[in-house]
Amino acid sequence: MKMEDLIRILKQGEGEEVEFKSHFVKDIAKDICAFSNTVGGHVLFGIDDKGEVVGTGDENIEQKVSDVLQGIYPHPDVKMEMVKIGDKQISHIIVSPSDRLHSVGNVVYLRMGLNNRPLSTHEVIEKAAESALVFFDELPSDVPLEAISQSMVTNYLEKRRSIRGVNSRGSIEDNLLLLKIVKDVDGIIKPTKGGLLFFSENPQEYLPNARVRLVWFQDEDMRKYIDSREFSGPIWKMVDDIEDYFLKNLKVVGGAMTGWKREEFLEYPMEALREAVINALIHRNFFDASEVQIFIFPSSIRIKNPGNFPPGVTPEVPEHKPRNPYLSQYMYDMGYVEKYGSGIRKIKMACDAHPLVMVDFILKPYRTELVFRKDKVPKLDEPDMKVLDLVRILKSTTSTEISQKIGLSRVSVVKRLNYLVLTGFIEKTGQGRSTRYAIADVRENQGI
Repeated sequence: MKMEDLIRILKQGEGEEVEFKSHFVKDIAKDICAFSNTVGGHVLFGIDDKGEVVGTGDENIEQKVSDVLQGIYPHPDVKMEMVKIGDKQISHIIVSPSDRLHSVGNVVYLRMGLNNRPLSTHEVIEKAAESALVFFDELPSDVPLEAISQSMVTNYLEKRRSIRGVNSRGSIEDNLLLLKIVKDVDGIIKPTKGGLLFFSENPQEYLPNARVRLVWFQDEDMRKYIDSREFSGPIWKMVDDIEDYFLKNLKVVGGAMTGWKREEFLEYPMEALREAVINALIHRNFFDASEVQIFIFPSSIRIKNPGNFPPGVTPEVPEHKPRNPYLSQYMYDMGYVEKYGSGIRKIKMACDAHPLVMVDFILKPYRTELVFRKDKVPKLDEPDMKVLDLVRILKSTTSTEISQKIGLSRVSVVKRLNYLVLTGFIEKTGQGRSTRYAIADVRENQGI
């Protein structure tokens, strides 16, 4: 490591990624374990709590650290270097973040601020799910077999045959076991968690967090809301119901002219929203008690789900590595998704093609958020510009006055005004005959 980087770490002081030790202590195993399970970090021997260089003296730090590492399972990825600062020597251990869960004496630690916190059993399971070491959807439940709807299973098998060309073999009972919809637990057939989520009429009766909460806010500050909905039922039905809600409630606006026809589109790309909802439901961490949330604001739609991307998967490298592989397979069989990470690519492509909307992927520990923003500078054709210029000149006007002055039908003018209102160029006040239009303050301030 370069000396300037080391000095930066020393100035930074102890915290979530830095631990100082004036001398060797065996508890260092907990620090290394905790760093491995979070974002990595640095352990420096020969530095006291105040950040003063005291040196390691004649301690055989390398051998002692090597001995300590034997007590961490699995073995962490660490590098060690000896550095001289003036006439004193310090030992620097660099701990890399890991996709696996590391423990000391069968206890898993996470780094939280200046401390190493042991995880409870539930937290270990949740962390394992985040690391894709445990699959929620393959676990057996304690729910009676009758919770699985045979008609849903039959419908699924028929759709799989027609869409994917896969014929089922054997009885319904055989297919339930083969597809991991149920599991044999000591001679008792029980639904799996994935089976409940996909083939039960009301999985929320058994898994209450497996629902979607949608809130449509009137303003950006979340002070008032227009609508609040809760979507429940099997996963595929929630996807269909949310898609239907978007289609019924999002605005349809006009775009550029194509020949004699003016193109129309939704204010948000439907394909991207649909893929985002599907991803939020089938790739979420069901060990987390939170719900999937959809927040609609005047200028954006935010879709949040518990669980980060699986290790090795990013928006830039969208590999097919499902957190819930059986749910993913069921959705694939019914034609809802494709494999190989195509969902993220579809979202990006749909937003790239849309004239108004951009997408951001916000990844946080235990949380993923997709933000669809109406941030693009829209394309305005010549009649749009004429309407806009006239509104700017008249300061405040009506659709009828614009129609008379510009020579377009009132219906055409209203469509263009709606588009300009949607894209933020024009503000609309009043209703009915009292409706008036003016240049939006934000655009006026920007000189547009």
